Amino acid sequence: MSTSFPSLFPGMLLDAAGRYAEDHIAQQIQGDPVRELGWTATLVPEEAGGVGGSLSDLASIVEGLATHGLQLPVVETCAVVPLLLQAAGAETAHRWLEAVAEGSARIAPMTALSATPEDPAITARHLDIGYALSGVVQGVDLTLPATHYLVPAQLDGGDEALFLVDAERIGAPAARYRTMEGRLAADFALEQLAVPEGACIARGAAVREARARATDVALLLTAVDTVAALATLIRQTVLHLKERRQFGVALASFQVLRHRVADMYVKYLGAKGLVIHCFHAWEQGAPDLRRTLRLAKVSLAESARACAEAAIQMHGGMGVSEEVLATRTAERLIASEFRYGDRLLHAARLLAPHQPAPQVSFSNQTGSVR
Repeated sequence: MSTSFPSLFPGMLLDAAGRYAEDHIAQQIQGDPVRELGWTATLVPEEAGGVGGSLSDLASIVEGLATHGLQLPVVETCAVVPLLLQAAGAETAHRWLEAVAEGSARIAPMTALSATPEDPAITARHLDIGYALSGVVQGVDLTLPATHYLVPAQLDGGDEALFLVDAERIGAPAARYRTMEGRLAADFALEQLAVPEGACIARGAAVREARARATDVALLLTAVDTVAALATLIRQTVLHLKERRQFGVALASFQVLRHRVADMYVKYLGAKGLVIHCFHAWEQGAPDLRRTLRLAKVSLAESARACAEAAIQMHGGMGVSEEVLATRTAERLIASEFRYGDRLLHAARLLAPHQPAPQVSFSNQTGSVR
């Protein structure tokens, strides 16, 4: 019983992320490792003090962390934030992207983990001086400390806007809790929160395009996380079956269990092929990219859940203990189904009457619009 799991995005970033995850998997997260390791600068253009890296570079980090089961909000902090900031004017975007790259500003998106950046839960009413923000956002990632929040909102006139608000002004969340896969999350309830005029850093078409871009990248990186976690789950399951014995023989010798592992491996190969196809579609600027990502989301969610359930069953009593890496990985896979919209949401939107998506082109080096 042997299987092969070549990396999706091999390289130094994958190795570095994997080593960090392996060294810290049993420890509580201290400080702000994502910024300390410089990962927030990955998609920030060089002229703004960033690395000017590609999405593949960030995907390497996501894969390395998922392979060893460490939860860090890389997608939210390193992808969603810089992509949303690009909606602002050139001077404003440059200033805040530079702050993100150097770590002087710790910006987090105030978006629900279960929703896409295109689905704002906040409304904004224009006052004589400034704005009033209202709404409830459930499931905001709080794993890392934040000095500012990026708040997508719907203006009272129907337009879309993006606000950058100090964390102190936002205040304490209404509730804090641990998510299924071990993240720290919170619910925020804003009731006529007054913010100054300058807090609105972008509005209109630029915000719509940035939110669409952030949604595509978040869906794509979550798919990478799912495939990397699937590989780990299968490796751990094979190792368990080889080590555990029943009736004097290894569990790996039972044909029915071998068939179940083979079925998991076939699902993994299909999932890996889907992610590679999605990356090619993104790199080529395919006009139907969002449809491809939605289809991948539906397929990956079904495969991941089936593999997670099979692995837990084959681990027996150990499969319900969070001390076992396979169990934590199974939880991660099931939770990923609900990240940035669950499969039912994306299936419903696939079946809805067609609406043309914003035409957004990417730079493979910086992730910026051109």
